[in-house]
Amino acid sequence: MSSLTQRKNYFIAKGMQSKFAGTILLLVFLITVITACNIYVLGSFFMQTRATLTESQSTESLMRLFILDLWPRLLLLVLVNVIIVFIVSIMYSHQFAGPAFKLEKSIQRIARGDLTFEIHLRKNDSLKEVAAAINQMLSRFRDTLAQARTLSDDIAAKLATLGNDEKFAQLAKSAQSLKDQIDQFKITRDDEEGTSSKS
Repeated sequence: MSSLTQRKNYFIAKGMQSKFAGTILLLVFLITVITACNIYVLGSFFMQTRATLTESQSTESLMRLFILDLWPRLLLLVLVNVIIVFIVSIMYSHQFAGPAFKLEKSIQRIARGDLTFEIHLRKNDSLKEVAAAINQMLSRFRDTLAQARTLSDDIAAKLATLGNDEKFAQLAKSAQSLKDQIDQFKITRDDEEGTSSKS
């Protein structure tokens, strides 16, 4: 197994992981408090409306009676907890799902040769470090391709001045092939507009 696939440090992105762990702990605490309050209220209601625990009643029979009498309320309690977990998980997961979807679409644009954009995430979104790294990569790609395009045009112009010399025919062909490869990438908005006007 390569060193890239092995993780020795599980606390890498401290800010994001701390926020995630804090949200999970807050959710567990909230559910625990709601459940405890509801069980206390239901237990108090049960003890007031039914016979209290006597020597003739075992704890097991009292619990059975508790469940039989209050199962609709217990079911409602479970349902409320599930709804709370669902709402909080949707709200929190959106901070990951939204940026992940945007990053996926951005990478697909890069794969199609479009380098004319930058990724902008909202204030509370996660994965901002990934977006910043992709933006930095896009900037580097644009600079490198712009320089390569300039060099390619310069080589093509110099080869054109040599005329139809047979010795340079293969070199001119290679230069044109290089230019075609570079032109597959859009590095400015003008490229995008020029491509759309041709089609």
